[in-house]
Amino acid sequence: MASLSRPSTSYSTTSTSYQYGYTDSNSYSLPPRGRRPSTSRPSTGRRSRESSILGGESQHIICAVSEGRGVSPTVGLALVNISTGEAVLSQICDNQFYVKTLHKLQVFEPTQILIVSTSGPPNPKSKMYQIVEENILGARIITVDRRYWSETSGIEYIQQLAFKEDLEAIKVAIGGNYFSVCCFCAALKYIDMSLSLTFAFHSLRVKYQPSEDSMMIDLATIQSLELIQNLQNAKSKDCLFGLMNETLTPMGSRLLRSNILQPSTQSNLLAARYDALAEFSENEDMFLQTRQGWSNTVIVVCFRRRKNSIRLHADAQSYLLPYFVPY
Repeated sequence: MASLSRPSTSYSTTSTSYQYGYTDSNSYSLPPRGRRPSTSRPSTGRRSRESSILGGESQHIICAVSEGRGVSPTVGLALVNISTGEAVLSQICDNQFYVKTLHKLQVFEPTQILIVSTSGPPNPKSKMYQIVEENILGARIITVDRRYWSETSGIEYIQQLAFKEDLEAIKVAIGGNYFSVCCFCAALKYIDMSLSLTFAFHSLRVKYQPSEDSMMIDLATIQSLELIQNLQNAKSKDCLFGLMNETLTPMGSRLLRSNILQPSTQSNLLAARYDALAEFSENEDMFLQTRQGWSNTVIVVCFRRRKNSIRLHADAQSYLLPYFVPY
């Protein structure tokens, strides 16, 4: 495990800016390099299950969003789930109302959304910024200096952090998807500098998710059909997700939720799932042994803190403890 290189920080910031160029409406300053950080812990932007629009489980997800110019904007997204050690990249040809972008954000429910600093305060808010701010109420929007949206650094991150066996497939998938790669870079820079977390080499499950290979279900339909949350009782498991969720890991639960909200339309992927289901149905012993094996497996810790302090050790425990508790 090794820390990644950090960009130069020799530039001034205003009183409402983060030390490394991050700003939001509830801004606070990161401690200068070499000084022990305060023991008071700032808000991480995590939300409770009750506060979630779609009833998602509390996980720490950083999302970076960037767009190109044009009447029909091209929007890049990168979502890094710190809780499960996975990252999803996507690039969407959206309309002027950013319907597909909003749907993607509602499905993943990020805790923090990063946007290029020129698109938000103190500059005039861009149209995308305003629409995201109005519709994604549970997330905190943070503006990040444009220097951190680098395609070159994003590709380097992928080469360093993605599973070795997935590298070639990812490189092919991200070819020409400039905005999503830049977003991936911005998300990881923020995690490194603001949260003081670095991922170990080849420990992050990175995948590219094209928008055209899945169905889009609007929020009103998701709620009325009770796909994720019961209308009468938000804590009840009497919904499609609650009835189906027999998963044993946070990543499995997240994958099930994602597939309910945006079902795949890829015939080869669906056929492979049906084949796996048929094999487990015909061999109950193998199915039970597989589940037992998963329930006794400790999830590998794939990130580390760059700094040592009482606050950071306590914060790390809040991330790690859920993975050492039997499911």
